[in-house]
Amino acid sequence: MSRPHLRPGDKILAAVIACALIAGGAWLAWQATRPASGLVAVCQSKDGFYRVDSLDVDAAYTVYTESGYNNVTISAGTVDVTSADCSNQVCVDTAPISQPGEQIVCLPHGVVVEVARDADDVAPLS
Repeated sequence: MSRPHLRPGDKILAAVIACALIAGGAWLAWQATRPASGLVAVCQSKDGFYRVDSLDVDAAYTVYTESGYNNVTISAGTVDVTSADCSNQVCVDTAPISQPGEQIVCLPHGVVVEVARDADDVAPLS
């Protein structure tokens, strides 16, 4: 039984596909291990509060709304709502966030904290 032979064009196509797979895998590995550097936390409320902080710098602040308050802490590249006087405490119970697109929401107070690559990536609250 004879083994099929690859033509030169088939060998080139196989090499191109292999290179693309290796490059794609390397890019995904690099994305997964990138530090938070350059990311920002955008905090806003329905009452008009708006603040942008780098995840590279530790910070702590309180957001006051007509309904109450939320304490926000940025530390070690993560954002967390550490305390609030809302009734359900969902925002406080939410795990710290650190990846673009992740959010912590306090519905009773109308507060949203979101991680983004740039503040312009976050839609303003209406």
